[in-house]
Amino acid sequence: MLPTAPAPDAVWSRYGDKRHLVFVLAGVLVFGGLTALGINAFVSGDFDSGTEQVIGGIITGFLTLGLVFCGYAAVTFPARRHRLPGVAVDAAGVWWYRERAATLVPWPDIAGVGVGYLRAPAAAVAGGSSLGRRRNFAFEVFLRVPGLPARSVLRTWAATEPPPVPSLPADRLRFVVITGGDRHDLQAAVQRHAPRLWVGEYEREWTRLGAFGK
Repeated sequence: MLPTAPAPDAVWSRYGDKRHLVFVLAGVLVFGGLTALGINAFVSGDFDSGTEQVIGGIITGFLTLGLVFCGYAAVTFPARRHRLPGVAVDAAGVWWYRERAATLVPWPDIAGVGVGYLRAPAAAVAGGSSLGRRRNFAFEVFLRVPGLPARSVLRTWAATEPPPVPSLPADRLRFVVITGGDRHDLQAAVQRHAPRLWVGEYEREWTRLGAFGK
């Protein structure tokens, strides 16, 4: 019988991971400090002319909106993070999270696991441009049985394109990771539980949307 939830020691990555709350709190501090400086400039009369007051007011207004947005995110983040998509890896296989529910793809159903990335074509990269760097890393799980049922919750992550290795199928489940540390942690977990399935990092097929594509 398959487990219904990942093991407590599962390695996982999630858009709503607590680590990302640090960035929200940093935004609160930054916007809060800049807004305070703007308000202090008005109170102390640092803006001499009417034009300076208008420009300073507009800038302070935008800073205030940024502060309100980050404050709202900091309050709602702990509750919403459980509803955001994510993946987990343990001895049973790879778990796919959505709306608090976890769906398991067991290791016997997996043909390979790797991390794909996008790199802009040479024609789109100017000299010294950062467009030529690897970006949009994605954790990919190649399925032994092609296709998914019409109502499968896993269809959210489904993608089909030429495989990086001829022996792998074209169908895979793809989860875009936010930070480099996430992909390294997931790699270590796969190599721990199913080392023969790890296929490494490889370049994915470029799309017209580039790094904004799936």
